Amino acid sequence: MLSMTGFGRGEAEGEGWKVSVMIRSLNGKGLDISIKAPIFLMPLEQEVKRLVKEKLRRGTVLVFIDVEPKRAEPPVDPERLARNVSFLKHLSRERLSLNTSDDLLFELAWKYAERPPGEVDEELKETVLASTDKALGDLVDSRKREGLTLLEDLSNRVKRIEDMLGRILEIKDDLMTAVKDKVLERAKQLDLPKEHPTVLNEIAFLIERMDIEEELTRLRAHLRRFKELLGEEEVGKKLEFLAQEMHREVTTLGNKLPYLSRFVVDIKAEIDRIKQQAANVE
Repeated sequence: MLSMTGFGRGEAEGEGWKVSVMIRSLNGKGLDISIKAPIFLMPLEQEVKRLVKEKLRRGTVLVFIDVEPKRAEPPVDPERLARNVSFLKHLSRERLSLNTSDDLLFELAWKYAERPPGEVDEELKETVLASTDKALGDLVDSRKREGLTLLEDLSNRVKRIEDMLGRILEIKDDLMTAVKDKVLERAKQLDLPKEHPTVLNEIAFLIERMDIEEELTRLRAHLRRFKELLGEEEVGKKLEFLAQEMHREVTTLGNKLPYLSRFVVDIKAEIDRIKQQAANVE
């Protein structure tokens, strides 16, 4: 079982580049990938997303890529800077007769002599993908650790629900007997024998209306399936669906047998927490 929340970091170096990648994942209904990187790495975005999709199936994933060149290069092209200065001097002073300062001319010449962003060569591509792969591995390990915590919590809550269902089974027949005795007591007050058709029909009606055997059977089946899924992968949506089904059965059970309200409230509280935790599962 994997959690959808986690953090991973990876670094890789080539001869000309050092790349650091940090990946953070949060809850999400599907797989939503967002990449923050220098603009000149845009051609690599689809490759990075492909790597993410190979490792993750669900969650909101934020990828941060930082690139550092290992070979120092001047921020401007010196030859272009010199040509720009010469051109601007000629244009402003000789052609336009403007009294332009050298500082302003140099500032303008520098702006248009800046080197364009580097191109993505094969070495940079491989370095980016290698660091991304390492970050993903670290992220998956993080999600596994968080998944073990979720697994333990979900298992404990299922166990508590099973224990409460066991208590319901223990007292169910006593509740039915109490309801039957209450009808017979009322019949006695009305001078009706317990074999009277009205009395028998009332008892049969109440017992049928309060029969919760089907709800208990479905609840136990849902719990068995829930425990089976805890050992599988990519089960978040299935766990959420089962939690909804369990909530529905418990609601029906409570409506049929109001005497169980204290159990119903406690079971619903556990199911609500299960739903919240299942929403964190991939």
